[in-house]
Amino acid sequence: MLATDLSVDLKLSPAILAPVAIFAAGAWFYSRIRPDARLANALSGLIQLLLVVMVCAVLTYPAAKVGFPYRDASLYQLDQWLGFDRAAYLRAFTDPRWKQKLCDSVYLSMLPEMAVIPLVLILARRIERFQRFIAAYGLALAATTVIFIFAPAVGAFVFVDLTPSDYAKLPATVYTPARTLDALRQGVMTAVPVQNLEGLIAFPSFHTQSAILYAWALWPIKWMRWPAILFNAAIISTTPVSGAHYVVDVIAGALLVGPVIVLSRKLCEDFTAPLGKEWSARQHAGARTGVVAAK
Repeated sequence: MLATDLSVDLKLSPAILAPVAIFAAGAWFYSRIRPDARLANALSGLIQLLLVVMVCAVLTYPAAKVGFPYRDASLYQLDQWLGFDRAAYLRAFTDPRWKQKLCDSVYLSMLPEMAVIPLVLILARRIERFQRFIAAYGLALAATTVIFIFAPAVGAFVFVDLTPSDYAKLPATVYTPARTLDALRQGVMTAVPVQNLEGLIAFPSFHTQSAILYAWALWPIKWMRWPAILFNAAIISTTPVSGAHYVVDVIAGALLVGPVIVLSRKLCEDFTAPLGKEWSARQHAGARTGVVAAK
């Protein structure tokens, strides 16, 4: 942040502060006052996930300001080499109009689903899976942000679908991250608004990574397995349309997930094994104390 002369606007809405305060209070209570490893890990995991997402999202702004050349021409050439007909794909998802609205709704469901995943895993008592999901999500975000520094792109909507004159006349009501990217590079934007963070990354597609990680996280829960796969496959299918991604963005995002999942296993084994032993010792001591008191 200092290297790119960016500051952070730390103003947060109550909608963000309230859950963090509740989760923090609960994690402290179940770790210090009434030890319960499952609940304490679940609540601290929720805080970890919020922090990981917020910190990595903030870091995409200085990553964008570094100012490496846009790679849209190369990404589009790769799409053409793969034989992807973007115009035909867009027509299939936007004609008639109701398809576009459905496509946008599916694409935007990524964030609500991120809130549902922890709840499902906690209720299913899959705390270890939840911890791995947090680790994998954080690793994916970090890796994507680093790649974004060297391969920034304005996206297929601006580079392919619009002419320069169309982009210049684009109404402010039509959202595109290209405006924020340009503002960062030109020095017009000097503060990162934590309360209104944008998704600036095109390559690799983090929507694709998230969808695959969601399906992977829910895989051990049999009744959720196939609905999660089908729904998240639908999310991935909307990324070239509602997310203005190149197909190569989607492919790169999918290829990145495998190593991330493998690394998350190693990370959790290294860091949670000592914690698990500590909780086990505490609960065993607590149980012995209860037995002595009963006698």
